[in-house]
Amino acid sequence: MRINVIIAGHKAHASCVFKEINKVAHVRIVGVFTDRNDKFCILDEKTISELAERDGIKVYDAESLNRPTLEKINKDAPIHFLIFAEWRCLIEQSVFTFPVYGSYNIHDSLLPKYRGSSPMNWAMINGEGYTGVTFYRIENRADSGDIFSQIRIPIEFSDYAMDVLYKVTEAYGDAVVSGINAVLNQDTPIKQSEEKATYCAKRIPEDGLLNFNEPIVSIYNKIRALSCPFPGAFAFYKGRKTKINRASIMRKTYKYIGFIPGYLLNSESVLVLCKEGILCIAEIEVVINGKKVTDPKKFFTDKTARLVSTE
Repeated sequence: MRINVIIAGHKAHASCVFKEINKVAHVRIVGVFTDRNDKFCILDEKTISELAERDGIKVYDAESLNRPTLEKINKDAPIHFLIFAEWRCLIEQSVFTFPVYGSYNIHDSLLPKYRGSSPMNWAMINGEGYTGVTFYRIENRADSGDIFSQIRIPIEFSDYAMDVLYKVTEAYGDAVVSGINAVLNQDTPIKQSEEKATYCAKRIPEDGLLNFNEPIVSIYNKIRALSCPFPGAFAFYKGRKTKINRASIMRKTYKYIGFIPGYLLNSESVLVLCKEGILCIAEIEVVINGKKVTDPKKFFTDKTARLVSTE
């Protein structure tokens, strides 16, 4: 029996899912729901709409994912699975209960930990040594369904957001194939423990504001977690918003008993006093007279000024 699958999603995550499912002989993709203007792709991936159209698979606008649309598709090809990857909208019960084998989502964490929004970024901000992806059945409560596949992904202390995204998106493909097979084989799923569940609040770009009175490890983690392709961690220097894209923790430590957060040391490198250490800034992003400046040495020329959390 050949299994018919619909994929609903965005970003490189959905593209990786599409490509891996497309390799499975007993599975056929019969439709894709996405936003055609979605360009948030890494790994040099084509968008899922481009991949689908190349293979002659019907692409539907994300807003049209509803029960009537599924019923029309179902007349020609019975829908066995509905797979979500980086989906942006709430899913109605009439939609996720429609497929024969149910609907499934892939989440960027090791559920039940890090339910909610931006779990990969939060894991890096919190200094976790690992994250993961989870393939689970969609239920009424968000991110709470039975788990059919889960992959653990290490986060190195030197990893930036793009490094972890590479690992996560590639794991999406593995998780979806093993998850579908687990459902078809009637493997016993893992029930999520509500006692072990943790949650993530939704982030906005303004949440990247740095506070140099925080421990230096926390500042470093926020910089790397919010780096490209995300909006970035930032502070203000002489009233100008300054994104910090790359930094490191200085190995040599000095015992400052007169500590001023955001103080720039008088040195060749750009060194900033933080709580419990010194941050070495390697790359910035600031726009001056319409031109982007990335070299911190060319920007932080006045060492009497401070990096602060207000304009």
